[in-house]
Amino acid sequence: MRSLSRLIPALAAAAIALAVACGGDSTGPSAASVTGIAGDSQVALTGTPLEFPLSFVVLGSGGQPLQGVTVNWTVTPTGGATFSPTSAQTNAQGTAQTNVTLGSFVGDVEIRGNVPGIQPVVFHALALDPCTYFAPYTLGQSVNGTLATTDCLRFGAYYYDFYELVLPPGQPSVRITQTSSAFDSYVDLYRVVGTVANFVAFDDDERLGVIFNSQLDIILPGDTYVIGSNSFDARATGPYTMTAVTRPATMNGCRAVWVLRGVTVTDTITTADCPDTAAGTDYHDVARMILSAGTVLTISERSTALNPKLTLFQVDDSQFGPDGDYLRTEVATNDDSTPGNLTSFIAYSVPVTSIYDVFIGTSAAGETGAYTFDVSASTTLSPPAPAPPAPVARGRDLWRWRGLEAPPFRSRVPKRAPPLPGAARSH
Repeated sequence: MRSLSRLIPALAAAAIALAVACGGDSTGPSAASVTGIAGDSQVALTGTPLEFPLSFVVLGSGGQPLQGVTVNWTVTPTGGATFSPTSAQTNAQGTAQTNVTLGSFVGDVEIRGNVPGIQPVVFHALALDPCTYFAPYTLGQSVNGTLATTDCLRFGAYYYDFYELVLPPGQPSVRITQTSSAFDSYVDLYRVVGTVANFVAFDDDERLGVIFNSQLDIILPGDTYVIGSNSFDARATGPYTMTAVTRPATMNGCRAVWVLRGVTVTDTITTADCPDTAAGTDYHDVARMILSAGTVLTISERSTALNPKLTLFQVDDSQFGPDGDYLRTEVATNDDSTPGNLTSFIAYSVPVTSIYDVFIGTSAAGETGAYTFDVSASTTLSPPAPAPPAPVARGRDLWRWRGLEAPPFRSRVPKRAPPLPGAARSH
């Protein structure tokens, strides 16, 4: 995880004299007071060291620094931290110092520097749960992080670092990349809704099975999101670099671009897009999303330059199809929403939570031209339109449903499906 220095208040480095009674014992010279306290009120993740050592200066009755005074370090609760050293004598400048590593306890930790004959010097630290702490992240920033055994362990097998990304209102288009020479990179994306971060996208390989660095392209509404840096292989550790930058708000041919509900994309079908030669050569773009069971997906494709066609697939990301991408099963398709209306339209009742791909294409082979692809923000069917004042002829929607006729889709629970627990922390 990257440095938490931005969370650490200014160190209390000013001279602070504690009025105490004189005293002493066989552990060394008699201390009268302390000054120069530094390192209080630090914040770090459980299992990680505090950024700055804890220290103070021991003074004698005449106000001079005392060398050779034994200082012992203790913590409440027990096991809340470890020290290096746990006990040591003050140096020639009268300074007592220790490095602190937090334990597994989450919350406020009280640390005492115990000096014979005077009141202990008390420090405080806040230990954060790495599974509910989201480090602030700014679009365009490059993070050099490290997956470590002290990071959040999810699903009992994968270490995670989390970064909070706040995108402005509108419809940003973002590319998140993560590279590592130490492990097979994997990146998740979550959208914060209230106090829960819900899983919305992921990327395994920049090129499936070929380039193991992650590249997640997504068009999404402005909101608060969490990037989860992790690995494909269980319990992998090591350094990585993660960056999120703005990208063109367009699709990308055969390589799927993730979209979220409420997004509208304007793009062009060209002969450089994804080809399909099964029934004459035609071309399409691919949009990818995660849909929840019990919701309705409403999508449309409009164009004045070509005859649009939408095809919806359910994706099995544990298997590969003949095109080298994940295995897909077609569940719905639409050419014209009504006779004579060339707008392609699908309203699909989602039977199972899964990944879904949309082929944004053409009805006739070889067509090219501009189109607008829209994903409704609604998760339910639209209410029926008000009845007209007089009967009129209405075309019947020509939806072709195939979801219930297809073979049952193998159920699986990917490691990234559950939402993140706890509330997002904004700093």
